[in-house]
Amino acid sequence: KDGKRIDAKIEALKKRGFKLTVEDDVYAFLGVEVTRLSNGEIELKQRGLINKVLAACGMEKCNMKATPCNQEPLGTDAHGDPVSGHFEYASVVGMLMYLSSNSRPDIQFSVHQCARFTHFPKKTHEDAIYRICRYLQGTKEKGVRFKPDGLKLDCYVDADFAGLYNVEDSQDPVCVKSRTGYCLTLGSCPLIWVSKLQTEVALSTTEAEYIALSQSMRDLIPMRRLLQEAGEALSIDLSEAAHLHSTVFEDNNGALGMAHLPKMSPRTKHIAVKYHHFREDVGEEKGIVVVKIDMDVQKADIFTKGLPGEKHQALRKLLMG
Repeated sequence: KDGKRIDAKIEALKKRGFKLTVEDDVYAFLGVEVTRLSNGEIELKQRGLINKVLAACGMEKCNMKATPCNQEPLGTDAHGDPVSGHFEYASVVGMLMYLSSNSRPDIQFSVHQCARFTHFPKKTHEDAIYRICRYLQGTKEKGVRFKPDGLKLDCYVDADFAGLYNVEDSQDPVCVKSRTGYCLTLGSCPLIWVSKLQTEVALSTTEAEYIALSQSMRDLIPMRRLLQEAGEALSIDLSEAAHLHSTVFEDNNGALGMAHLPKMSPRTKHIAVKYHHFREDVGEEKGIVVVKIDMDVQKADIFTKGLPGEKHQALRKLLMG
């Protein structure tokens, strides 16, 4: 909080040979362009990294695609053709992961699919990278736009039950693992987004959704505490009910019921401490409310599966502004 101590630290770093630039405003940070628009929004872009990815894949002049992946999930393709070797697969995946984690949540699912096969890629995985490049070619000017409407911390969560069942080897346990997707928003702006396979096999759609809900709570609950601490440190009043409560948007009735009711059914009694940990924080008086949301406005759906063009673009607009 003490400006003099900050200035002293900057001077000490300069004396040690660090070249520091102190500006009145942020314009770039670790390769992320920060732009303040005339309507008050803040936009984050990574055009330089996108161009670097396109150049690495030799796709600077490629055709454009409306979505970053096909609707068919990406599998191991153990007996498929080997990669052509036209680009370094692991290097490109690394760049795409940095891009998807900072300014392009709309490609998070597609990139994670490709990242699964970094150590043994096939031509189908290489083609999936090309598909992402074609999508980025048409959207390189796009990024995340922030226009906060308060300091309310919410969560959108979804799951895709056993989406790889008809894609992977039927004898491989991975083929029946479900995918978790969720996004934390602060003032309606995306803060954290995740797309990953679940570690255990869910036995039903309800269970897959409940596991995803539980996993999202592991980020939401600590983030609520961090927000409260930041509010105290920065003298921000978070006493309003809207700020004190977080809403979790879930689209599965079975998972909603399990989140609110303390009893277990015969189909779900095997789910124990690992996934019930958040129940003590759910309720109007406790700070987190889990509510039903329509699939058409479920932002987390973009993190669980490949979507048709029209739906992908609609959810991208909801998620990224």
